[in-house]
Amino acid sequence: MKQHGQLSQTGSSNIFQPQRERLDLINLQVVDLLAERMKVCMDIAELKAVHGIAMMQPGRISYVLDMVKIKSEAVGLRPSYTESIFKLIIEETCIQEDILINQYQAPGQFS
Repeated sequence: MKQHGQLSQTGSSNIFQPQRERLDLINLQVVDLLAERMKVCMDIAELKAVHGIAMMQPGRISYVLDMVKIKSEAVGLRPSYTESIFKLIIEETCIQEDILINQYQAPGQFS
């Protein structure tokens, strides 16, 4: 039953369906991009391990966060929003890099 300015639950589901399907595809693309990003980061971590380079690169992290904030402003997103997302992404990346680098440093590993 319609009330002024409102649709029934069934009606609202139908009108949102195309946008929700598009949103679902975008969400899955974001996951795919996160997986691709992590793979590149693991390639970098492997190079760090092989060449004895420290895992933490604060200058690079600052660069990435600054780049994301600038891009955010350019596309109409709040920079603090995207910065918070990327801080979480970077945190997880550091955890995974640390695990990989420690495997290289363990005796008998990857010799």
